[in-house]
Amino acid sequence: MKSRWIIGSSDYLDLAFHGWKQARQDEAVIKIDVPQDEKHEFDFRILDGLNPSDGAMFVAFDERLGNFKRTELMQAALQRGFKLEPFIHASAAIGSDTVIGLNAFVGANAVVGHGCRIDYNTVIHAGAHLGPACRVKSSCWIENGVQIGAGVEIGGNSILRTGAIVREGVKVGRSCELGWPRAYCEDVPAKTYFNARYDSPIHTYGT
Repeated sequence: MKSRWIIGSSDYLDLAFHGWKQARQDEAVIKIDVPQDEKHEFDFRILDGLNPSDGAMFVAFDERLGNFKRTELMQAALQRGFKLEPFIHASAAIGSDTVIGLNAFVGANAVVGHGCRIDYNTVIHAGAHLGPACRVKSSCWIENGVQIGAGVEIGGNSILRTGAIVREGVKVGRSCELGWPRAYCEDVPAKTYFNARYDSPIHTYGT
């Protein structure tokens, strides 16, 4: 029997593990919590003890540190030769001509319209709705019930919190956080943070 290792940390690791376990009953689905030190550096020795020819891998780490830790863990898996596939829940609705990248996650009852492109390592949680012809770039985090209109573009490493509604044709720059439960009707510049703790959006500049 082939193995499927679900690696990472956080509640998202548990969610992904149970999803894969239900979907792939013909495989040995194994959850692996990858430890981190006090500086949030991963201990990759646990991966070095696995043989890529014995199965496939899925990386599940939440949006902390701007999704970059999930990206780091995914890169470590690829460098070691592990095969990565997207997870699409059986109850999700995926339109025709839609492309979903490596290690992406589409949760229960999510809807992704036709002609969308979901880049690698992006997480779309349960009940989110993406209209047709959307582009979601790599390593984004889209929470439960988020609504995204047709033709929207979401920049890489962005976070869309529950309650966010992105209107048709809006472009959201990279590394943004749409954390206010409201409609976003205009383009959002890169590195703009609508954080629920603050009354005004925060803009950061530079690389």
